[in-house]
Amino acid sequence: MCGRFERHSALSEFVEVVAGLVGSEPELLPASYNIAPSQQALVVRQSVAGLRAEPVQWGLVPGWGKDSRMTRPINARAETAAERPMFRQAVRRQRCLVLCDGFYEWRRADDGSRQPFHLGLKDGRPFAMAGLWARNEHLEQAPLETFCIVTTEANNACATVHKRMPLILPRGHHGEWLDPTMRSVDRLQAMLKPYPGNMLVYPVSRTVNNPANNTAQCIEPLSVKI
Repeated sequence: MCGRFERHSALSEFVEVVAGLVGSEPELLPASYNIAPSQQALVVRQSVAGLRAEPVQWGLVPGWGKDSRMTRPINARAETAAERPMFRQAVRRQRCLVLCDGFYEWRRADDGSRQPFHLGLKDGRPFAMAGLWARNEHLEQAPLETFCIVTTEANNACATVHKRMPLILPRGHHGEWLDPTMRSVDRLQAMLKPYPGNMLVYPVSRTVNNPANNTAQCIEPLSVKI
């Protein structure tokens, strides 16, 4: 699963990542080195005015949900999302991109301890993870807009840390993923594959374990070999 990620790049730097994204707006959300569930993150969606990045809460609440205590999944498995009631409508009509510079996973050691790792693109550039979003108007805090991150099997680089990874779409697929009129499950399934490009994976300090720690120290490589 993907339970933590970070975005330290400014919105303007994502204009080259997502074709058509409007990047001239003021910063909508401060950068964060430690984004955790229930927090807000920058999510790109298709609108009448074009592609827009907006702050949305992490942890999906489907449009039909009426119980504030219901589970709010932070991930949707690519292999089964189209079949599950929680995600089915979003897969067909409410897809999004989640802007980030990297994500964190924890590798469990033989002694039971968990070592955090930072995972990102080899060239260090920011990227976008595939997501699903929903709008709920039934709960007390309505209207509530939320999202979750689509995950797939890990590629070779990420598999050294965890068996799952976020779905990172090649840039040529961003437009099709965001197009709300594209509802072919077969075409969508063809995109749901582990990222084929090179990844940079390195251990980081356990500072990141606490979501309250939101500094550049979270992404600094450990100076000692583990």
